Amino acid sequence: MEALRLNLSSNDFTTAKKALLWIVGSMFMLGGLWSLYMIVAKNDTSIRPGLPVVLFLLSAFVFFVAALASFRKSKQFFHVDDETISYRYGLISSRHRSYKWADIKKLIMNYNQRKAILILNNDKQITINLNWIQKTSSQIILKHLYSASKDKGLPLARK
Repeated sequence: MEALRLNLSSNDFTTAKKALLWIVGSMFMLGGLWSLYMIVAKNDTSIRPGLPVVLFLLSAFVFFVAALASFRKSKQFFHVDDETISYRYGLISSRHRSYKWADIKKLIMNYNQRKAILILNNDKQITINLNWIQKTSSQIILKHLYSASKDKGLPLARK
């Protein structure tokens, strides 16, 4: 079986997308400050009091996503070889996880979904959710897991 090594960090946000996120977040923040100024200082009754709250919440969300995209420290990858499946990916907390093929009893792949469920020998279920990865990368990973499980002689179930 050929080993699969995918560097998922290279498919992250480009510099232009990161800059665009920071600019959009700043625009929401400036809009919230402007509407708050108009309500408090100018006593403008045409602006609803909830508008600054909504704009500040939107800016906080966009800043959060921009910070996750900009300051991610751990390199994200997916690696499948003859002995192990190891990966590190995720939006917020990306931890390194590794499973030996000898410890896997069964593989379940959901039909038309980007998920794989590993059932270990101790009947523990591990869900590999690939929804946060680009579609082409997740399809490559799922195809490789499928062919590797066939090569290993693992029972494969489809939902």
